[in-house]
Amino acid sequence: MKMRWITLSTLAVFAFVQPALAGEHLWRGADTSVVAIAPAGANDLQPATSDVHHGMSDDLHHFDVKSSVQVSRQDLREAYEASRDAYTRKLQKFAKCSPRDAEKAVAAAHPGLKVTHLQLRNIRTNLVYTGIAEDDEDKYLVIVDAGNGKVLLDRELPTHHEKVFAD
Repeated sequence: MKMRWITLSTLAVFAFVQPALAGEHLWRGADTSVVAIAPAGANDLQPATSDVHHGMSDDLHHFDVKSSVQVSRQDLREAYEASRDAYTRKLQKFAKCSPRDAEKAVAAAHPGLKVTHLQLRNIRTNLVYTGIAEDDEDKYLVIVDAGNGKVLLDRELPTHHEKVFAD
């Protein structure tokens, strides 16, 4: 029989993140029966604050956490774009058709529309290019097979007016 030990840090996580693990609508306050044993030197740590809402609303899992380090939105955007570019470069070696071929396939599916946001992505381990074909009135999501350049999905996207004035 294999023995599995729960470490002290795991116990601390379970003790402090109780609302995140159970549905918040089931949790109604601090459980005073839970005992947490802190490691030596834990009194030197600054506690994290969290504003947990106890309602059945859209903010079911909203945590207002304030860290000692703040990062600008621009720096976060640059980091995201760098990781996305590295992700694309890593997958590019598996693609058998080029981004230009995929762009041509999107343009052929919607002649006269501008092709934007072409990206190499995976959908459940299927390597594809996703792109948007659009003009002032219409917008389409087109998914192209990264292996043979064929269109796999061509779906009209609702415009702002269709979303706002939908019945």
